[in-house]
Amino acid sequence: MKPVTLSNHRLNDTPSIDAIREVINVTSDYLLEVAYGSAYLTVSDKQMELARRLALAVFASYVQPTRVSFTIDREDLPSVAMTYTAFLLSKAWTLCAGECSPSNSLNLQANEADREISRHVACSPYPTRRISDCGYVRNRIARVASTVKPQKSGAMLYRLLGKHGGVEFGHAASGLETGGAR
Repeated sequence: MKPVTLSNHRLNDTPSIDAIREVINVTSDYLLEVAYGSAYLTVSDKQMELARRLALAVFASYVQPTRVSFTIDREDLPSVAMTYTAFLLSKAWTLCAGECSPSNSLNLQANEADREISRHVACSPYPTRRISDCGYVRNRIARVASTVKPQKSGAMLYRLLGKHGGVEFGHAASGLETGGAR
């Protein structure tokens, strides 16, 4: 067997399920950590679900344009922090503000316990970690997403990513489909 060198090493063009799973999980954890600091594992299932959906949507934005939106109440600072960070991580999202009429959506807002956790970690609606961290995560997403082929629809892409991400992400992907991803 030949040793791997720079001259004979080629990147694999096929997507690695492990790489996709890792990047989606890292992105989800990163979003939770931005909002909740070291207490990010103590939050409600709804907040974890929102982080998973945001992570899937961010990853998908590097593969192909998909139509999905998130409506967050301004009083819900932890969700605002995660959504704003997802906006910064995305390839080309547009941030909208004002009155919104969500359709086919589930309430994934932070509950009172989640808000109390965020108050104890001094939650800010802006990423508290250095911008270079955000850039590093964005580059990892872009590198792995470049190995995924576009699908016929956004819903199909979310289904594929959910399947690669594991059970929790499969559920989050079906929630994005229900929410009207096209």
